[in-house]
Amino acid sequence: MEKLARGIEIDPNDCVRFHGSPKDETVTMTLKNRTDQKLAYKIKCTSNDLFKILKPIDLIEPRTSTEISVTYRAGKGMADDRHHMGVYFIPAPEGCTATSVWAEHYGKAVGEYRVKVTVSDPPYYRSSWSRREDKQLRPL
Repeated sequence: MEKLARGIEIDPNDCVRFHGSPKDETVTMTLKNRTDQKLAYKIKCTSNDLFKILKPIDLIEPRTSTEISVTYRAGKGMADDRHHMGVYFIPAPEGCTATSVWAEHYGKAVGEYRVKVTVSDPPYYRSSWSRREDKQLRPL
């Protein structure tokens, strides 16, 4: 089990960054199975309204990788610095689906990662905001 505990390699592994544009923005994450065993993964996020994950539950064959699209939905509200995604994985038996593996699984996942999600303010937003503040603070 110790070998499986770090069986998935994630890129980017520490933080997924969005630039905060007013339109929807998509970032690609890569999950790589470093083991000789098929793995089932599940990705959860702190806000399903703000972030859409394409393929949140799936299988990864041994020694292969898969790409996951994470979309920041700008029209659904502003994101703060408290958001993150949890990536969980467990071994998957042959001839099963990802959904069935997770439905039958009880207890903790074999491995898990926590990836921070940040959305920065675009430069034009910051500058226009500070100009508005200056106008409000000027004496009449």
